[in-house]
Amino acid sequence: MQRERRRDPYPWTWEVPLAVTLATLFVIVAGIQLGRSVANLVAGAGWTWPDANAGAFPSPIGTAFWTSLPGVLGGNAEAGLPTPAPDDLAGRGLVWGSLALTELALLAATIWLGVWAYQRWGRGRMRGMATAAEAEKLLGVTRLRKVAGIVRPDLYGKHAPGAPAPVQRAACDLTEQPGPQLGHRLSPWLLDGRRTKEHR
Repeated sequence: MQRERRRDPYPWTWEVPLAVTLATLFVIVAGIQLGRSVANLVAGAGWTWPDANAGAFPSPIGTAFWTSLPGVLGGNAEAGLPTPAPDDLAGRGLVWGSLALTELALLAATIWLGVWAYQRWGRGRMRGMATAAEAEKLLGVTRLRKVAGIVRPDLYGKHAPGAPAPVQRAACDLTEQPGPQLGHRLSPWLLDGRRTKEHR
């Protein structure tokens, strides 16, 4: 916290909004393909995914992943799939319904993740506060029981065998305080008064 107060904060510029926008767009595009795959799975055609070997660079998000998007949005469950396509593919209604539900679920998850990340690392985050795990580690029941002899030595302290018993002193006992010249600084009448009280 002290280090953050001493340095100048770096202002948020166009990089952060651009990264958030690109990540959101990719989630939407992936949700389209995922929704089509769920629709085909529900229809009984099994799990389907765009052809990973299409294009110059084979990849699960290669050429067919992007070129099949218009067909999938049009309700075509076969667009971009490897040939031969499986039987019992989903119809248009099932594809559109699956796309809508998948996009809503991914949008809710993205918003929740964004809010959590902003609260954890954003400008409005709570600084200097311990997490629940850290508080449990330092102040939990296990820790308190472990250091009980230090916190309450009168109840849970352990004395070594043969160690002298602790000296009991009164609150007004000044003669027992450490220091070579403390006894010489006390007036004689105060010491005589204390001796008189002790004899009584």
